[in-house]
Amino acid sequence: MDSPLNYPRPSVAADAAVFGIAELGAPDPKSLRRRTLNILLVRRAEEPFSGFYSLPGGFLRPDETIEETARRELIEETGVVQPHILPLKTYSALQRDPRGWIISCAFLGLTRTVELSTAEHSDAACAEWFEFSYEQDGTEEQITLTGVDTVLTLHYTDGRAQGQMLAFDHAEILRDAFLRLRDEVEHHDLIFELMPPLFAVSDLQQPYELITGWHTTPQNFRKKMASKIEATEQYDSAAAHRTSRLYRRNEK
Repeated sequence: MDSPLNYPRPSVAADAAVFGIAELGAPDPKSLRRRTLNILLVRRAEEPFSGFYSLPGGFLRPDETIEETARRELIEETGVVQPHILPLKTYSALQRDPRGWIISCAFLGLTRTVELSTAEHSDAACAEWFEFSYEQDGTEEQITLTGVDTVLTLHYTDGRAQGQMLAFDHAEILRDAFLRLRDEVEHHDLIFELMPPLFAVSDLQQPYELITGWHTTPQNFRKKMASKIEATEQYDSAAAHRTSRLYRRNEK
């Protein structure tokens, strides 16, 4: 009888590209609060790629599923609990990891968690939110990640990462995760997983435009979202100009 033990077996890892929305204070009382799209990275404390930034992740254990691995590593390396995660893609390129034959099952994650922490026994030195921006010009793409003290600029040609700004093949995973996020926001309303339970329409429009690259007037955006949100009797007294009515997602 043929047996799996007769074949070489790779190690399996889970990596997660987790996005969140950060709210920045308005520069003056008459301006809207600015919201940014952020990506969660960890600085590696061990070789290979010690000192490099990477996506949070780690190896599958015998007593867990690959999704459980992703969630456990997020808690250990970043302190993020209960993110909304979706399977992204399996990465199995030869020599993608200098430690040997390692396959990564990557996930797209969304969270509203702001505070970060890193467990002492983790192989990550620290976790950090980076502001995320994406630009495309024909076959050339650029992702800029802006942290507290670090700016990482990732370049892509025909979808392939140029240079080694992130550990392993995580620049490729990050690009794939963002494009999946864009598609899910445009076609499946995933934007609401980044929103608090109650939100102003302007607070929804900014992240939507950051992710999709689609810009319009507040009036047109409100029409676009009319069937997907419902008004509440609550108002945001901290909004610019005047109080803004708060909405929730229409679950019907």
